[in-house]
Amino acid sequence: MIHTLTHNRSRLLASAITAILATGGTASARELTLSPLVVTTSKMETPYQLSSDPRKPRIALPAQDGGAYLKSIPGFSVSRKGGTGGEPELRGLGGSRLSILSNGGYIPGGCSGRMDPPTSYTFPQSYDRIEITKGPQSVRYGPAPAGSVRFERDAPEFTEDTTTGFASYTAGSNERNDLATDITSGNETGFARFIGTLSSQDDYDDGDGERVHSAFQRWSTTLITGWTPGEDSLVEFTWDRSDAENAYDDRRMDGTDFDRTGYRLRARQQNLTDWLEEVEIMALYNDIDHVMDNFRLRDPAEGAMPMTRRVQRTTTGGRLSADLNLSAATQMHAGMDYSENEHGDSGGFMGDSGLRWRDAEVPVSAEFVDVGVFAELEHNLDDHRWITLGARGDYHEVKAKSGDFSTVNAGATDHSAQWSAFGRYEQALMSVPITLYTGLGRSERAPDFWERGTNFDLNSESLTQVDAGLSLDGQRTSGTLSLFYGWYDDYILITEGGDEARNLDAEIMGAEADLAVVLTPTLTFNASAAYTRGRNDSDGGPLAQMPPLEGTVGLDYERGIYSAGAQWRGVSGQHRIDEGSGTIYSIDTGKTPGFATASAYAGVELFADTEFSVGVDNLFDRRYAEHIQQGSADLGVSDERITEPGRTYWANITTAF
Repeated sequence: MIHTLTHNRSRLLASAITAILATGGTASARELTLSPLVVTTSKMETPYQLSSDPRKPRIALPAQDGGAYLKSIPGFSVSRKGGTGGEPELRGLGGSRLSILSNGGYIPGGCSGRMDPPTSYTFPQSYDRIEITKGPQSVRYGPAPAGSVRFERDAPEFTEDTTTGFASYTAGSNERNDLATDITSGNETGFARFIGTLSSQDDYDDGDGERVHSAFQRWSTTLITGWTPGEDSLVEFTWDRSDAENAYDDRRMDGTDFDRTGYRLRARQQNLTDWLEEVEIMALYNDIDHVMDNFRLRDPAEGAMPMTRRVQRTTTGGRLSADLNLSAATQMHAGMDYSENEHGDSGGFMGDSGLRWRDAEVPVSAEFVDVGVFAELEHNLDDHRWITLGARGDYHEVKAKSGDFSTVNAGATDHSAQWSAFGRYEQALMSVPITLYTGLGRSERAPDFWERGTNFDLNSESLTQVDAGLSLDGQRTSGTLSLFYGWYDDYILITEGGDEARNLDAEIMGAEADLAVVLTPTLTFNASAAYTRGRNDSDGGPLAQMPPLEGTVGLDYERGIYSAGAQWRGVSGQHRIDEGSGTIYSIDTGKTPGFATASAYAGVELFADTEFSVGVDNLFDRRYAEHIQQGSADLGVSDERITEPGRTYWANITTAF
């Protein structure tokens, strides 16, 4: 088995740590390698790749869904809608431009108004790790111009009868309560795993004490059974159930039901031959039954009739992949994926009687089929230089099943092929602990359900992007720097306040950086910054829904079982807007001012594997609003922003056994 790029970095880092401990041999040297009890942000492994532990307590209030978790990572923004269900975007690109996978499968939301992006079905603490790739630097996870986010669960490996577990409870302001538990029991022949989550919160108050329509309740249950007939074999079945109700301040209806059922079956065989390292096959089924109305979580607006709408989305799909050792220095990842989904829509029904549709069949409005094949090759030129190449082809087909879908008649179809590819070169410098990289990638994707629903005849959009950067991994200082510039052909822009969509040419550029400096064996300074700029080349002027410049500065203290710290976040004003234009999830409604907030925390390890932490967000109770959002629906589409929570206190206890 060869060492891949990641394995090489791990080997070099392990060698460096071993050398430090061997030459220093002091307690302080060892303390420099400790991971903090509570972390300010996730450390970038490379400028384009990040791995994060969602169960590690963080400086901010533990996230209630995947979007809230991603917001703490440089380069990500979240379009707020209420208390949960925010839409994440990376470098100004979200929706279908950002590939989000849950345990290897794609969960497209069901709501025609994007009440439920894929991250709304992910409770971070129910996963073992979160893997992020920024930019078109991989082809393995679907067409992904912005990059990919993978919420992953790992299969346990037992050699004897064993039971392990994890439990977490969070309490906070606005009646916030989160519970999460994960228990696995098994032996060398198999295992069973139960994961359960429960999260709720009332409407929150902003910094001026104004109530924001944002209450939510959500729960999820996961059962996983695994059979390991041999050391290198695994057969695994997963059953997921979840439901929620969410109040939304950015629209005139709330989500009163997000009923999801999912099944996944996968089989994996490793070490088949010297050249065939692993083969995995996976099949999935996912059904979302979603109800929205304007009377169960709010009083209808004056003069408005009660109204209900129900939508469904059913997805079936699969994936076949293989890891091949082509030589001692070359590895290939290849495979194919398939998905087919149907979207049903009952339409809107006036009066409480619309609830009768809760148990009735929902007419199918559109059907989508996507097939992709990919191959990605990693080659070690020597111990300090690597290249990675990848190519992907996708086939996309859509059929309008109802005359109510989009701008076409029932029976209208469209099909197309999309092509993606990338190449990346990396080099670890010999004299200093720095790794350099540069890459060129192209990612092409077809219009999604929401874009097709506005304009059926849109062209596929493609992003060609140049990335460059470096990572520093010194004894006391570590960090990354990344620069990117990309140009879009046929970028899909939502216009006229969300009523129309068209293709145009555009470009994006920006930079991201993070830095950590060990000032003393107990004190660490950290900072991050992110900036993205977009331009509409077809019309001239700014590209809509671009995040403003933002940065963080923080200090973390850790000594023995105790930890504490603080973080300051500053965001500049955004004056480069295209009012009335945007994306499938939010549009530019006005310029926004800058703001700054502060957070603080303290933590203690009560006893082995049990940690307790407390914190406060928005320490100075500022009233502020993020730029990436649509705004409150109270006044329609306007410059009235949804403000963020005011001063928020929280406490968390986490234990493992």
